[in-house]
Amino acid sequence: MSVHVYYLREAWRSFRHHQGLAWSVMLSLAASLVLCGLFLLLTHNARTALRFIGDRREIVVYLRDQVTTEQREAVAARLGDLYGVVEYVSPEAAWQEFSLQLGDPQLLQAVDHNPLPASLRVRLRPELLNYPATEQAARQIAEFSEVEDVRYGGEWVRRLDELQASLLRGSLVAGVVVALAIVLILYNVIRLTVATRRREVEIMLRLGASDRFIATPFVIEAMGETLAAALAALGLLLALQQLARHQVAHVAFLPLAWVAAFLGGAVLLAWAAAALALARTLRTAGP
Repeated sequence: MSVHVYYLREAWRSFRHHQGLAWSVMLSLAASLVLCGLFLLLTHNARTALRFIGDRREIVVYLRDQVTTEQREAVAARLGDLYGVVEYVSPEAAWQEFSLQLGDPQLLQAVDHNPLPASLRVRLRPELLNYPATEQAARQIAEFSEVEDVRYGGEWVRRLDELQASLLRGSLVAGVVVALAIVLILYNVIRLTVATRRREVEIMLRLGASDRFIATPFVIEAMGETLAAALAALGLLLALQQLARHQVAHVAFLPLAWVAAFLGGAVLLAWAAAALALARTLRTAGP
């Protein structure tokens, strides 16, 4: 226990003696983490919106006019078993829906009969909510003898999948860039901090202190500064989210799991950068 108290005390002493450098580090880290957090916030809300849109993907199956009720029910049951939830839309219901979408019933007064066929709307299962699977399902359904035509908005589905893939790639790129920035900032700052205490480090090495004993306070200091910067970045992101929520509807903050991963990832990067910097610095400072 006394050793851990010593580590914490030395980390705090180093922070107090180099406050200007420490605050500069935390501000730099916070700026980098805010940029990463903004991208994560955008990605989370975009993915939520895309998931909502994706869940509404459906295949519209138009039946032939001569299909009987028994045949229609058999087709609906088969589609339900293979692809998802099926809803029957009668010609009358389709005409009423079309009239509501058109907005002006007078435009339809010249039509003396209902030209819309009966259809089945298939709400696809989650595993089919991607372009290749949706396209394959549409081709299979089109081969049913009772089916006249199949519509599923293939181009729209493909673009939706491409947008989701682009968001994932953007998140990975932003994460890598910010990770490199954190490592470079902490690597150079820790080497500078050790250099200011070089004489003290050399004395401890000559007295037989292990590298781990010497390095631990510096590592704790780096992790503490990074954690403080990450918390400050999350606080700023929360303020921006609250401000945006009053201007744009349905802007949600990061989920708890994302927040934990954000903090944990930042601290883990700080540990890695500190360990890397100290391993090299202590080798050059050794007798």
